[in-house]
Amino acid sequence: MKTSSQHPWIFYLLLTVLSLLSSNLYAADIQVKIDRNSVELNESFTLTFEASADVDDDPDFGPLEKDFQVLNKSTSSNISIINGSYQKSMRWNVTLMPLHEGTIIIPPIKFGSDISPQYQIKIRPVQTSSSNSNAEFISELSISTQNTYPQAQVIVTQRLLSSSNISGYELSKLKTSGVDVSIQPLGEPKQYQTQRGDTPYLVLEHRYVLYPQAAGKLTIEPSIASARIALNNSYNRDPFRSNTKTVRRASEKRSITVNPVPDNFNGKHWLPANEVQLVEAFPEGKTFKVGEPITRTLSLLVDGQSASQLPEFVIPEIAGLKQYPDKPVLNDTPSTADTNAGIVGAQQIKVAIIPSRAGSFTLPAMSVPWWNVNTGKLEVAKIAARTFNIAAAKVNSSTATPTIKQPEPALIASPTETVPAPVITTPEKTSSSSALLWQIISLLLFVALLVSLFMLWRARRSMQAPAEIPPVIKPSLKKSYKQLGKACLENDAKLCKDALLNWGQAVFIEPPVFSLGDLAERVDQSLADKINELNTALYKNQIDSWQCDGLIDLCKALESGIFQKNGQNDNNGLEKLNP
Repeated sequence: MKTSSQHPWIFYLLLTVLSLLSSNLYAADIQVKIDRNSVELNESFTLTFEASADVDDDPDFGPLEKDFQVLNKSTSSNISIINGSYQKSMRWNVTLMPLHEGTIIIPPIKFGSDISPQYQIKIRPVQTSSSNSNAEFISELSISTQNTYPQAQVIVTQRLLSSSNISGYELSKLKTSGVDVSIQPLGEPKQYQTQRGDTPYLVLEHRYVLYPQAAGKLTIEPSIASARIALNNSYNRDPFRSNTKTVRRASEKRSITVNPVPDNFNGKHWLPANEVQLVEAFPEGKTFKVGEPITRTLSLLVDGQSASQLPEFVIPEIAGLKQYPDKPVLNDTPSTADTNAGIVGAQQIKVAIIPSRAGSFTLPAMSVPWWNVNTGKLEVAKIAARTFNIAAAKVNSSTATPTIKQPEPALIASPTETVPAPVITTPEKTSSSSALLWQIISLLLFVALLVSLFMLWRARRSMQAPAEIPPVIKPSLKKSYKQLGKACLENDAKLCKDALLNWGQAVFIEPPVFSLGDLAERVDQSLADKINELNTALYKNQIDSWQCDGLIDLCKALESGIFQKNGQNDNNGLEKLNP
């Protein structure tokens, strides 16, 4: 009899058979379970792999991603000892969302050398929600209008309605096609309760504003609502929400016709809206003074447009009025009064008006053409023209030329006039004595007349004497520069204003300088710009940002130019100039 040593191949064959038997003996038994066999598209389900013994390695769930979206994975184990018998089981739960409908074969999953069996599941088409249905879970999509215009506002509302307890609910992002649109959220998401028929619902609502950018057909794709819903009544007693399913519902799609811009709209800026208001705020009264600022406020309110889409205000130039417009203030206000109400855009601008001369002025009328999307008609928002008067500035007594009222001269007879002597008939014997008397009287009258003329000449001379002295106390140019240098060193806008006025009064006498506006009109452009910057900073109360750089050099350059023009050279002050 031959032994195995004589036939070694038999020995190796036996070893191979024994190893295969042992591997099959210790291979883990993996079972596949599913929480339900029929699942809707966009509805989640849980796939469970359970092994009664240790598996060779961690599972590879990659093959599932071909037909499903893997939402969640979890692992649990269970150990039990019954009558001295030790048992251990492992469980892998995988939450999946189908990517397409039809019958899908779940492929075998490898756990190292261990493999699970394949499984078959049927995926049904997704149900479409209806607002009239009494379904447990509903997805809705509503629009404010089915016909609109380019850049006109369209309100789109997404709603999720559930009559059961839900968690982890959400709405898909808004998707459109056909026409380019600008989309922005309208307010915060809302959560409230409602009732349809006899069924109460919890509602989650999102609202959006759409602005179509061109004419055409705009399609809003179906809105997808999803949430986790309890499978049985034990949901409230399940703190980990493990016995739930994710449900998704799709709404109906919506279509909007975007009409082209009407041919009869003749405005420069296309403005479709529900309502437009143009408002002006102006100080009371019709008379103001030279140099005193007047604040005019213009506001444009548009229901159905964002503030960034509103036309800018155009401030026309008016001779004799210096206008300093502020930067426009834009504001969007979401309307919450109506579900179809959207954004009210507002643009406001303040204009500082500084009159530089007296007279009557008229601010022209303003108008904004706009298209009423509700009536389909052209309308115009208007502000009427405004007329007001500017009075001359009050004369400063310290710098104005005093006016001396001359007294009326006394009515005195002229020395060249001859007063006829009365004809007196006397006897001849007294003619010589009478003649002597009249000569004495005439001499006395003549002397009195001379004395009166001398007193009158002296009085006139004493009253005219002040006219030879300059009536204006002219500020010292050196002191003005010293004051101006101190103001610039401290960057003090108010002190700089006083110093500039003193400097202007020292340089220009006729007519006097009363304000920074007067001074800016008499100097060159570079210095005028610097003076206007100071005037604007003082008016707007922005003195902290104002800088005095280069102001003294501009003043000295102008002063030097005036000296050269008039052939003067005075270090202490300038003579009277009439440039």
